[in-house]
Amino acid sequence: MTFRDLIEGMHRNDASVRGGALAGSDGLVVEEWQVSPHPHDLPTLCAEMGQFFKESGRIAGENGLGRATEVLVAGEQGMVLVRRVTEEYLLLLVADPDAVAGRCRFHLRQGARRAKEML
Repeated sequence: MTFRDLIEGMHRNDASVRGGALAGSDGLVVEEWQVSPHPHDLPTLCAEMGQFFKESGRIAGENGLGRATEVLVAGEQGMVLVRRVTEEYLLLLVADPDAVAGRCRFHLRQGARRAKEML
């Protein structure tokens, strides 16, 4: 199984998951997958969310919440979910705006666990 297969499998389990990527903590994409046509620029999104994740971690730590493990950003046109896989890697998912956030978080958590086993 590849990381691409892992992300595509999340889409097969929940069609509201439109794509995703495994990225380094620096935001550089290692592997990506998304449904066609490709409406999202995943490399740019990973770079931006990588920085956002670091800043969220700083804020969480400074306010007694501990180390950040997951971030969800919901917009009018969709959701972006990011979860730490290891210190060096993040898993990012993009979902439809009407997706069930809890279900997407479940897929993300399971995917991050599998990705960690594959690294």
